[in-house]
Amino acid sequence: MIYFKYIVWGGILMLCVIAKIDPKSKARFLKLQGKIEKLGISVKALHGHITLVSYIGEDEAAFIASCKEILSSCKVFPVCYDKIEVLASSCIVVASPRKEGVLEAVQRKIAEKWAKDLPDYMQADVWYPHTTLLQDMQADLGKIARHLEENFEPFCGEVQTIEFSRVEKVGYTIVDTVELPNA
Repeated sequence: MIYFKYIVWGGILMLCVIAKIDPKSKARFLKLQGKIEKLGISVKALHGHITLVSYIGEDEAAFIASCKEILSSCKVFPVCYDKIEVLASSCIVVASPRKEGVLEAVQRKIAEKWAKDLPDYMQADVWYPHTTLLQDMQADLGKIARHLEENFEPFCGEVQTIEFSRVEKVGYTIVDTVELPNA
């Protein structure tokens, strides 16, 4: 799935394009989160997504229309996860997919078209795809990542749906959904 959500980060309203992983892939990551809990560390709900871009511009209607046009030619596509690692700057343990194929192409098209309205870390050449498994400022993230890596087998999942969703102060509102056709 891919969906758009509004978040406030550093006081700036952002509209994010999110690629949601399929239910089977999410279940694999939930099992890994269970391994974290067995270490006595609480985990938050797994959203199971990869952020493609975060839009901080002013014309969200044009941005959404443009993204829908870019995504209109997409079919269900694979996303292949190869490793577990720590992104220390965010204090997170992540599963990292390959930056390739449709995932990269969609991100690049949106990021290049809307470069002036995206934060630096979302530009096509520096974007780093990942699915967050744990965020914790206190835990030994290196130890956790090594433990998860021992229990992780690389795999390929799918992105099947596109959702446009607005995150509210409590919850979120889906404003549109597009099912990607099978290849």
